[in-house]
Amino acid sequence: MSPRPRVDRAVRRAEVAGAAARVFSERGVAGTAVSDIVKAAGIAQGTFYLYFDSKDDVLLAVAEQFVAEVGTALAAAISGAEVSAPQRLQSLVAALSALAADPANSALAELLHRPENQALHDRLTEPLAQRLFVLVADIVAQGVAEGSMVVADANAAAWFVLGGLQSVERADTPMAEMPEALEKALSLAYRALGVAVTP
Repeated sequence: MSPRPRVDRAVRRAEVAGAAARVFSERGVAGTAVSDIVKAAGIAQGTFYLYFDSKDDVLLAVAEQFVAEVGTALAAAISGAEVSAPQRLQSLVAALSALAADPANSALAELLHRPENQALHDRLTEPLAQRLFVLVADIVAQGVAEGSMVVADANAAAWFVLGGLQSVERADTPMAEMPEALEKALSLAYRALGVAVTP
């Protein structure tokens, strides 16, 4: 009988977190027990505790993975050759809307927006906000260079646009209303950026 191949700790931890994410989306966080996660992951209960201290610990890992995936998805959404800056900004907002419309993302977002999870929300969204700033600043710089946007300070304009988009989320906008609210924020952003003709 040959020995079982060793699995990298980070890989196994990610697998357990992935199983937890599926269970959380099906049952909700409150309705999920560690035993449910263990069953979904196909591991022993003791094995779970080799990777996570508690259900809250695995929830944090799921949330961190979610935020990283969001950043990657948003960067991919705006990459494209020969696309104008206003179109890239529109693509970014469309990607945010699509993420908000996904039921699994909605459940996690609603969990993070609960008052008791404010510290977790802030801890997770700060790196995402920084990544979004870089994306928006790049879009605004492109817009200034191509003449589709007229602003004196591209970085300040990027912070303004990002602040407007984040305010939609911070205002506890229901997930069902998020796409429309983001479109309104985009319209205001275009005006602030001096975009004459929207895509």
